[in-house]
Amino acid sequence: MPGGVRINWKGKEMEGRVAKASRAGIDVVMALCVPAAKSETPVITGTAQGSIQMRPASIMGRRIVGIWGSFNVNYFIWLEIGARGRAGRGMLRRAADRFYPTLAGVIRQRLNL
Repeated sequence: MPGGVRINWKGKEMEGRVAKASRAGIDVVMALCVPAAKSETPVITGTAQGSIQMRPASIMGRRIVGIWGSFNVNYFIWLEIGARGRAGRGMLRRAADRFYPTLAGVIRQRLNL
């Protein structure tokens, strides 16, 4: 191809790198959210605080999904959003508001860009 530019497109390879970096980035951000939320959760018996966990990010269809929050404590929602005239404490929301904005930067670091 005289005078032209040859491109060696590695789309599938790049797709894999981005997926791997995204999963790792989501895990890092969730791992920051969990202790931040735990530190603000009221401790009476420790059950609510101990219920805050994360599950590693996984590929679900065309999306990469990470799950974190309170597991197996039904009343946690009322601590978070409030009930019976009491204000919610918003521990999960504050942790998300603090760390979610860092996700793009964490992914970028994982991609070495």
